[in-house]
Amino acid sequence: MLIIAVISTFLDQFTKVLVRRAISTGGTIRVIEGWFHLIYAKNSGMAFGMLPGWNHVLTFVSTFAIVFIFMYYRQLKPTRWMKISLGMVMGGVLGNLVDRVVYGYVTDFIQVRWWFIHYRWWPSFNIADVCICAGAAMLIMGIFGRSRSMDLSEQSKATSSSAPEDPRLFQSGN
Repeated sequence: MLIIAVISTFLDQFTKVLVRRAISTGGTIRVIEGWFHLIYAKNSGMAFGMLPGWNHVLTFVSTFAIVFIFMYYRQLKPTRWMKISLGMVMGGVLGNLVDRVVYGYVTDFIQVRWWFIHYRWWPSFNIADVCICAGAAMLIMGIFGRSRSMDLSEQSKATSSSAPEDPRLFQSGN
């Protein structure tokens, strides 16, 4: 889990350094005109620009989330899937937390236009956000997959542990 968290944090911070050096605040590099741009946006809030100016509260929430992930991890016998997903979430939270502490805002730089929202621009985001969302999705799939497999194993145990049927029921009538 920690290796994935460190890799996620490093990739996030590395890409943000590149963006801060290459693009002026509010500037844009058009990678695929009208569909995929790199921008430099300062976000003092959270996802989708909600709660702007709440950096101190969000710093506390991020710190709490990291502590919670550690505590949750210690309570589990995590699978490899869970280790990867928790590592991605932790790395993403840590990547954005570093920005909040060092700069007072989070650097967002990925901007895409989606056809399913009537060709509107999706709010800008960063690698940390991708890690948090992907890790959370993996975590949910892992939890539901694990509970489903536990249900199936309990069901098969119940079936196999039931009393065997009387073999005389299946004998031909003589």
